[in-house]
Amino acid sequence: MATRRATWLSADGQPVEADFDHGAQHITPQRPRFRAAMQRAQAAGILARWCPRVHAAWPAAQQRESFVPLSQMSALCKHLLGGVELNLQQQVQRLQRAADGWYVVAVDGATFGPFEQVLLALPPAQAAVLLAGHHDHWADTLAAVRMEPCWSLMAATQEMDWPWDACEPAKGPLAWVARNDRKPGRSRSDGVALWVAHASPLWSAAHQDDTPEAVTQALSQALVVLLPAGVVPQWQHRSVQRWRYAVPAAPCTESMECWWDASRGLGVCGDFMGRGDAGGVEAAWRSGDELADTLLAALDEETAHEDAVVEAPAEHADERDLAHAD
Repeated sequence: MATRRATWLSADGQPVEADFDHGAQHITPQRPRFRAAMQRAQAAGILARWCPRVHAAWPAAQQRESFVPLSQMSALCKHLLGGVELNLQQQVQRLQRAADGWYVVAVDGATFGPFEQVLLALPPAQAAVLLAGHHDHWADTLAAVRMEPCWSLMAATQEMDWPWDACEPAKGPLAWVARNDRKPGRSRSDGVALWVAHASPLWSAAHQDDTPEAVTQALSQALVVLLPAGVVPQWQHRSVQRWRYAVPAAPCTESMECWWDASRGLGVCGDFMGRGDAGGVEAAWRSGDELADTLLAALDEETAHEDAVVEAPAEHADERDLAHAD
């Protein structure tokens, strides 16, 4: 759920700023618990309903309800975090287990910890590297999970009478095209149209090692093909992002919503887990929600056990005192 801010100069030399939702495009709640969570976020003013005019037989009847976070896609994540301390821009190199708990070691040597538990919400290939040596079965299973890449084009052109808010082309390199400036709460500039286009997994895989310049040219041309006949775009801004681990090719072979090992204090969640409908914001949320519930249940059980252990010696002491009194 990513948004990128871009800046460029207009024809008269004035700076122009715009945001592009270049990752997940929208949220389509299906299951009751996730739907309820999204309704709460909507009531809090975090989400807005989006009813795009889509040039394709999409969405299916059960997916017509669509939402987007206001201002930018990451707004929902920030809302869910609340006041939790968050350390960003820290690439984790390894996990380290010590007598007093877990330590998270970053590539620059910075170390965080100790922690009683570590929960990984990462693409499977990246999680597998961190788990190696700590939980090899999980590491091997995740290393075998195949994720499909996605090249994303972010572009700005002159305003034009494009009749759709979004499009799912049936052929060609692109799988999705949206007018980003037509989403609720998004930045708009007079005379400017903002585009986000996602290449198909097949095209992205075939071109994942191409240069950004080559991909920009290819996806720009694919977008031109979809524009109204005779319209020549005046490119004001173009950039691309390669999502190496964009979409699960299939659910994880072990069809569980999450993994939790209480003996190690280790957990794993992600949109690649679960049964059948892997991928998407809901799959990611559902897996994380299940891991949170599992961890909380384990902590409750641990607390109940500790309380029972504390009470037992007191009962025995009472019995000894009574025996001595007799």
